[in-house]
Amino acid sequence: MIKNLRLWLPVTMLAALIASGCMLVSGQFIVPFKFIDVGADPVTVDSATSLSGVAVDLNTIDVYNDHKSDLKDVVDLALLGNLTNLDSGAGLTVEVWMVRTPGTMLTTDTAVRAAGVKVWGPVTVAASGSKNIGWDESAALFTGRKALIDEIKGDGRFDLYALGNNGYHFRITKGILMTVISAGK
Repeated sequence: MIKNLRLWLPVTMLAALIASGCMLVSGQFIVPFKFIDVGADPVTVDSATSLSGVAVDLNTIDVYNDHKSDLKDVVDLALLGNLTNLDSGAGLTVEVWMVRTPGTMLTTDTAVRAAGVKVWGPVTVAASGSKNIGWDESAALFTGRKALIDEIKGDGRFDLYALGNNGYHFRITKGILMTVISAGK
């Protein structure tokens, strides 16, 4: 009799939850925004006055849309990809800046710094060098984490720009903004 009661009570509670349409769904989800999906791979920067930005719209990613209304927190962030210094004469230091108002792509370093906020970096690459940016290194380079999290929790739309601190002759390939969100009902 006691064995039946132990089984009967949880089964009855589960049936009641299903019948009422109330299910607890929570967890962590990875939201990968691949630059190639918006035609921004590779991103090549040749000067401070001819920048190329990446228009990020997380609403184009199913897992983000599926959990956006229940988004509780952004657990982790990483910008992944390969950074190549196209200058054979000098090292390069790169930062990533975010502009909160998407739509009009800015083309100069001055305009991005005036309208945006630094969110990542700096990372240094030797002359003619190439650097693969992995998860652990990238996650540690987020300096404007709160600003980016606010945008992810907001409408999920913003622009990203790579700015050189001591040079503007580089390329980013296989770029991905990886976001780990927690959501729950």
